Amino acid sequence: MLKLTPQSLIMRYTILLALAFLFACQQEKPLNDHLDRQPTPTIELQKKQTYQFGQIYADNEYAGARLSDFKKINDSTFQALMLPENKPVNNSPWFGFRVWSEKETSIQLEIKYDEGFKNRYIPKVSRDGVNWNPLATSSYRIDTAQKNITLDLNLSSEKLWISAQENMNTAFINDWIDELLARPNIEEEVVGQSVMGKPIKLLKINTGKAKQSIILIGRQHPPEVPGGTISLMSFVNTLLSGSDLAKSFNEQFEILLFPLLNPDGVDEGTWRHNANGQDLNRDWVKFSQPETQAVRDWIKNSKTERAFRFGIDFHTSYSGPYLLTLDTLPHHSVQAVVTAEWIRTIEEMTGDTLDIRPRAQDLPYCYNWMINELNTEAVTYEEGDEIDRKLIKQRAENYANTLMGILLKEIDR
Repeated sequence: MLKLTPQSLIMRYTILLALAFLFACQQEKPLNDHLDRQPTPTIELQKKQTYQFGQIYADNEYAGARLSDFKKINDSTFQALMLPENKPVNNSPWFGFRVWSEKETSIQLEIKYDEGFKNRYIPKVSRDGVNWNPLATSSYRIDTAQKNITLDLNLSSEKLWISAQENMNTAFINDWIDELLARPNIEEEVVGQSVMGKPIKLLKINTGKAKQSIILIGRQHPPEVPGGTISLMSFVNTLLSGSDLAKSFNEQFEILLFPLLNPDGVDEGTWRHNANGQDLNRDWVKFSQPETQAVRDWIKNSKTERAFRFGIDFHTSYSGPYLLTLDTLPHHSVQAVVTAEWIRTIEEMTGDTLDIRPRAQDLPYCYNWMINELNTEAVTYEEGDEIDRKLIKQRAENYANTLMGILLKEIDR
């Protein structure tokens, strides 16, 4: 029989105590501990920093910025380099940064893109990060050979914000959400988390009587500010305007609003993707990303009995405005009564022929998922990159009023 020495007894006792302690710690961890851990994005995040060359400064130290490097070419010429979050990615080269000078001076600034990409956006400028205007056409030149853009800038000690589109980041959208929440019958719910742990928010707008729903989704693609945020905001504000039409609509229809589906991409200034380097609007079949999963799972698990009646996914393209519909009318899974009437009524009202671009029903787009899985009519609503913002807002208002009227008529039939 093996004899235990005092030293071996002490060692065994120590090991047992350590094992018991570790077991207790494991038992104390909550079952949802994984939700508290900070997820790790798979894209390479840009380094936030301030650059200085003599009296000239530039930085990307704010949410929504994109500046990969800043170089001095000569005393009056500088270069801002823009790299995508990952490749392959489509040609939507977002940029966003600030420049300033200790003394008033003029410089030329070339915005240079990674190889294989070309300039898409007319720069928007701001002195406060809130109020934006396109840079005057006399103050920039696009090099069609090099595919870059050079800006003529007058700098001072006041920071000049330069961005591909207005910097409507998560803070901006959260401020709008707070304004909406001050109204009656609006409830906010966090339905999931992004790759980097940001909340995916849903606003439920329901008087308590509505049994039919429409779904509105914004900013799957971060740079698509004109359609994904400006148009969406105007559309929603019209639905909640308090007009007689809006009041009647709110009595009958619940609005499910997902105002910002890609908060990581928006705040990181990505060209198109989420923090995993994936295009969310190509993920509505596989559902490999937490952002699309959040929408699907909430709707799937929602216990409220509702009939989905219409859905709109808001985007922006080079050549908008246009609507993406199915490649056949009527739709395969639903009769496209509302879509067809909506298009016809808008064309009669405006005197214009709308640009309608059919797409196949099996493509992994958000609006196709609404049609296929929710058995509702749906479209993708695309605005144009450089369309006047007043016109974008007015169009969204007209489209919203027209849609409300048609949906209400459908109830009465």
